[in-house]
Amino acid sequence: MAEKEENNAYVIRMRRHFHENPELSFEEVQTSRKIREELADLGLEVKSVGRTGLVADIKGSPGRTVALRADMDALPVTEENTESFVSKNRGVMHACGHDAHIAMLLGVARKLASDREKMHGTVRLIFQAAEEKPPGGAVDFIHEGYLRNVDAIVGQHVTSMIPSGYVATYPTVAMANADEFRIRIHGKGGHGSEPDKAVDALLIASYLVNILQSIVSRMTPAFKPAVVTVGTLNSGYRYNIIAAHAELTGTVRTFDAGMRSKVRKEIEKLLSGLCTAYGATYEYEYIEGYPALVNNPSITAVIDDVASEVLGKDHVIHPDPVMGGEDFSYFTKEIPGSFYFLGTGNEAKKITSPNHSPTFSLDEDALKYGTEIMYRSALKLLG
Repeated sequence: MAEKEENNAYVIRMRRHFHENPELSFEEVQTSRKIREELADLGLEVKSVGRTGLVADIKGSPGRTVALRADMDALPVTEENTESFVSKNRGVMHACGHDAHIAMLLGVARKLASDREKMHGTVRLIFQAAEEKPPGGAVDFIHEGYLRNVDAIVGQHVTSMIPSGYVATYPTVAMANADEFRIRIHGKGGHGSEPDKAVDALLIASYLVNILQSIVSRMTPAFKPAVVTVGTLNSGYRYNIIAAHAELTGTVRTFDAGMRSKVRKEIEKLLSGLCTAYGATYEYEYIEGYPALVNNPSITAVIDDVASEVLGKDHVIHPDPVMGGEDFSYFTKEIPGSFYFLGTGNEAKKITSPNHSPTFSLDEDALKYGTEIMYRSALKLLG
């Protein structure tokens, strides 16, 4: 029991260290160095992957190989929390909980390292760079061959939207295709008093923002979810000059390839029609981001069983898939895997701010659950 409590304290200590010292995507130099030191203390051989990623194996007797993944990068967010361990790097914050992911995987590594004489198989530890910045760091592990001969992979993500003491699992689809679009409309500028002599790019852009919502409401099946969101619209520079140009950016979220393709085409059809009607031209760029994250049902069932043992069966929930994106999806396209959400919210402690917000926080009491679930899942998947 004392050893377990000491490991729990270690995980919290590590989480606070990484929270104080956040680094942006592909810049996780000090983060990577600290992880390497902690793994070396366990007698593990650590290899670099890509720019800042790390991989290490904990080997038992011959058998299956199971990979466990934690992402490492922070976000360009200025922290507004007041704890003693807030970010020392102003403008950069672990606002998505990757500090906790690192800490929990290090805690798992300590437990597995002490069990390696009893382990049947190998557990591969993946510390991945740049989940927050497409194309992401997952592809580096694939390109460098670190998924070859791996039988299963498991990942977890903290969320304050689920209470501490709960876990959310997904038997198949967990997260969405996460895409971006960029549109430039080119009209003809003119004096605000003579709109008939101009082609108003701002007017066309305004119509487009509204009509894009008809893609979801009128052009896609109701039972196939999709989201089309315009995030920015920039046009014009003076109150009495008709804008010659307008730029829009936005995101599309879908769950299957067919819907992804349909929405992409419908955006351009509407854009083309409006520009033709008003005499404008356009540029359209659609950037496919992370693919939908699809879990393996059998591996998810193992996580369900383990989480039920740790938390109780009624604390394992199965909500609808999340419209967010995750580059763990590249792993599950290559090998069987499962990705679940660890509840870290706590209303009594006023821990309710969502991921990516400047007041995001987490209930550190939940980290012991994430550590234990990942540890036991690895052992059970080894068989």
